[in-house]
Amino acid sequence: MGLYFSFLVKPPSIPSEHVDAYRAQQFRAIAAQLPLACFSTYLMAFIGFFFAWKGSHSLLLISFGLALILVATSELLLWWQYLIQDKTKKVTKTVVRVLAIELGLTGLLYAFITIYLFSIFSDHERIMLISGIAGFISCGGWIFASMPLVGLTWTISLCAGLIIGLVFLFGDTYILLEAMIAFYCLLLCGVTLVSYHKFLDNLMTQSEIEKQRQLVELLLNDFEEKASDWLWETDKYGCLRYVSLRLMEATGSDTETLIIRSYPNIIKGLLSASDDKDSKYLDTFMTSLGSKKDFNGIIVPVKVDDTTRWWSFSAKPLFDNDKQFNGWRGVTSDITDAYLHEKQMIRQANSDTLTGIGNRHFFNEKLTSFFNENTTNQPCALLLLDLDNFKMVNDSFGHATGDALLIEVTNRLKDTIPQNATLARLGGDEFAIILSSDLEQSAVTALCDKLQQTLTQPWRHGENHLEIHASIGIAFTQDNIHNTEKLLRASDLALYAAKDSGRDTIRFFTPDMEILANNKRQILNDIRQALTNNEFSLHYQPQIDLATNTIKGFEALVRWQHPKRGFILPSEFISLAEESGLIVPLGNWVLKQACLDAQKWPSHIYVAVNASAVQVERSDFLAEVKKIMTQTQLPYHRLEIELTESTLMANDNAALSLLNELKAIGVQIALDDFGTGFSSLSYLRTFPLDKIKIDRSFISLLESDDKAYAIIRTITQLAQTLHLSTTAEGIESETQCSILAGLSVNYGQGYLYAKPMSAEETLIFINNYQA
Repeated sequence: MGLYFSFLVKPPSIPSEHVDAYRAQQFRAIAAQLPLACFSTYLMAFIGFFFAWKGSHSLLLISFGLALILVATSELLLWWQYLIQDKTKKVTKTVVRVLAIELGLTGLLYAFITIYLFSIFSDHERIMLISGIAGFISCGGWIFASMPLVGLTWTISLCAGLIIGLVFLFGDTYILLEAMIAFYCLLLCGVTLVSYHKFLDNLMTQSEIEKQRQLVELLLNDFEEKASDWLWETDKYGCLRYVSLRLMEATGSDTETLIIRSYPNIIKGLLSASDDKDSKYLDTFMTSLGSKKDFNGIIVPVKVDDTTRWWSFSAKPLFDNDKQFNGWRGVTSDITDAYLHEKQMIRQANSDTLTGIGNRHFFNEKLTSFFNENTTNQPCALLLLDLDNFKMVNDSFGHATGDALLIEVTNRLKDTIPQNATLARLGGDEFAIILSSDLEQSAVTALCDKLQQTLTQPWRHGENHLEIHASIGIAFTQDNIHNTEKLLRASDLALYAAKDSGRDTIRFFTPDMEILANNKRQILNDIRQALTNNEFSLHYQPQIDLATNTIKGFEALVRWQHPKRGFILPSEFISLAEESGLIVPLGNWVLKQACLDAQKWPSHIYVAVNASAVQVERSDFLAEVKKIMTQTQLPYHRLEIELTESTLMANDNAALSLLNELKAIGVQIALDDFGTGFSSLSYLRTFPLDKIKIDRSFISLLESDDKAYAIIRTITQLAQTLHLSTTAEGIESETQCSILAGLSVNYGQGYLYAKPMSAEETLIFINNYQA
């Protein structure tokens, strides 16, 4: 009973997206019955008019009839608006409430006329009246059951009106009848709710059926419009049992032509006779048919109207009751678009978008094939090629020129390497070449020489003329290398060795490269530890005024006393620190310590500190300088920053901005190692320099090489013209000092004056120095 009562009061859950639609269907189900109900209402009104004409209470009965006519007419208006005038008009909750109110009023009016007639009828007529009104109530409750608010309002208003009328006129005379009406009302309310629930269930079922119908219709329409499949069935000899329209369209043949041939022969006739690859596809298909086992997704290329199409075959064998083979039943799909799209995606996934050659993914797949677990490892050679100074091209001429250069390099490499070699771009300016033949070292060396000669041919791009140089590292699978990772690492090590050898060189992998790499890795770990343990120290070498023989400043030189390895030269760890980025914290420590030491010197002596290109690029160098100068309280004019040309070339605009800001706060700027590298005069004109440092390589040849003398003289004259001072590095003799003084070089630095000294020795040197 509890479950039944719960079913009555708790309607099915309606999905939110269907609430409005269901309400509209419920309302229109009722509205469709309103003309018949209104006809009954009009009839009841005329009955009231009849009794008003025949007897007393005429005014009351006429008022009752007019009220019924008014309510019935308003109900007809709702029927007209929602079923005749606009069947799509939205049914709101307010409209439903209006209809409920109208039917409630109708019920009360019906109760009034019923009680009136009951009061004037005989007992026999009363029985007929009560029976009729009972049927009328149940009929209305059933008609309006699709909306509980409407159905229950009708039933309760009419029954309540009857009970109230009987009690008012007759007291407890008809108490049994009143109780029966009350029970009848409850019963009809339950019936109304059950009918409502059934109505809702029916709507939800119809919605689901409609949803499924639309889905099936959509799928069928889509299949009919885009179908690329056809079913086929053969007998045990391979002949088709029927020919579908889609098969005729796909092959361009008619039924008579197809029905007399076996299906395998039809497919064979569509293959290119001269194409061996097509024959391999057909062999796979024929083998599957011969196996008499299910197969799926066998792809065969066919020619239809001189166009290659790709068909996919799936089928299962048919057997009779005696388990004897009886033919095939299968489906063929034209998968051309999907197949070509997949191939295109594979090409894109394996191709470098800029150059069109293989990318790193393609390279990895190709290299892995030489170490296939199912076969003996195939011998091969791996060449890694890296362009020298490619970053300078990008920075100086723009990325468009850099991209054009990479395309030109690709074309030259493709024209030079053997046909069976594999070429790929691994990213940036790094290329890889896999060789599977002519693996003698002499042959590979000859190929590398040819590659470098090809690349170094001048290349013109617009108004720019560039020479391309490359470093090449080579490793062989014969070098006790048995997997892809080891071969790649060996080639990488050989490439690093080629770069370290001065670039534009070729290096073959040797086992000692692995040892050297391990040493470098250990040194990097030791550098990190050294920064933590304060293992670094600074030494200082004086810079002497050649005219007055007085101390002008000291250059700070970093030294490393390793607890186990002993003294390590800067040349052994500075480049590694730059590669790893550790030069940034190391450079900041050098700058701060140099400023702290310089605070102990006389106020006219400056300290010169080298700044690495990596340090300048990877940190906020200006902010770091300001912070350190504030912490150490060293005046800005007592700090000289030494930069190399590579630092200026890394990013012209950024370097120019940095130097201008350093200059603005009073820091002195010196161009180190001038005369080596590019020695571009444009830097002297563009950048706010204070000093040029002449490289020691010219000083060492000063006494024996007239050209070195001429170069130093030219540099000095140029500096004087540009109002720059000069410092000569590496002075070791009085003769060199005299010649340089005669050439008007401003300052000198070298072993003639002092070797690099510790901070304590530097203080002693300053105190004991005599001009």
